[in-house]
Amino acid sequence: MAREAFWRVGAPVLAAALLGVPVATPAQDDVREPLMRAFHMAGGGSHLGVSLSDLNADERTRLKLTDERGALVKDVRRDTPAAKAGLKADDVIVRFDGETVRSAAQLTRLVRETPAGRPVTIEVNRGGAVQRLTATLEEGQGFSQFLGDVGDMKFDMPPIPPVPPIPPVPPIEPLVREGMDRFNREFFIQRPGRLGIQYQELSGQLARYFKVADGTLLVSDVDEDSPAGKAGLKAGDVIVQVNGKTLSHGQDLREQVAKAESGVQITLGVQRDGRPMDLKVTLGERAPARARRSPSI
Repeated sequence: MAREAFWRVGAPVLAAALLGVPVATPAQDDVREPLMRAFHMAGGGSHLGVSLSDLNADERTRLKLTDERGALVKDVRRDTPAAKAGLKADDVIVRFDGETVRSAAQLTRLVRETPAGRPVTIEVNRGGAVQRLTATLEEGQGFSQFLGDVGDMKFDMPPIPPVPPIPPVPPIEPLVREGMDRFNREFFIQRPGRLGIQYQELSGQLARYFKVADGTLLVSDVDEDSPAGKAGLKAGDVIVQVNGKTLSHGQDLREQVAKAESGVQITLGVQRDGRPMDLKVTLGERAPARARRSPSI
């Protein structure tokens, strides 16, 4: 409710301050009443020290006025040029410095554009009689000059606390890597595949280092109790063939393992420490679907 009240009442007042135009601010009983501050725009201008509104039919009747022109004084702030000149609430300003006042917006502009320190003549209609007052405008003191009591709400401009220094931002890549590792640890369960190995496809400089063709598979981990472990496959071995067919990528090995029935024996052509060898691996039961950090079969 407090946030809603601010946008219904506070936002129009702020808009008036920034744009210098009259706005309507609903009161608690939803009677819309134009209300604006005839002070100065943020960044420069003089101020008089009153709240103004345009005249409506009810106010003209209450004040026994026949003319729609003029700006109605709703409130006079203490210790301002308006208060010192003798302006009062319900005065209707009809002339300012010799110029006829047609609306609150026009009067706001005239006040803002009049140099500070200059005495000006203000003609007001008070109780049906015209009175002539003299006010010496003052320089505005910033945006807070606009803010005061609006109905039963008050807007204060507290001092802005100093902004603490921003700590250095760590490199983003390690944070992403750490977050993905944590995600994998918490949401995925590692299970051995049918062979029980994890591997990495070799290419480029790494393939040339092991003196093998691109697409062969470097074994990075072997489950000791898996079919591959029982057949003698070790981490660091490079799988170059399966059932006599040269591997071009990991998919070749996965397809051979996937279509083989349980208990079937496949032959892996392996290079270990630069020496070729064949290992016979008897496949186990098909493993259920699982999540993996790296390709495994």
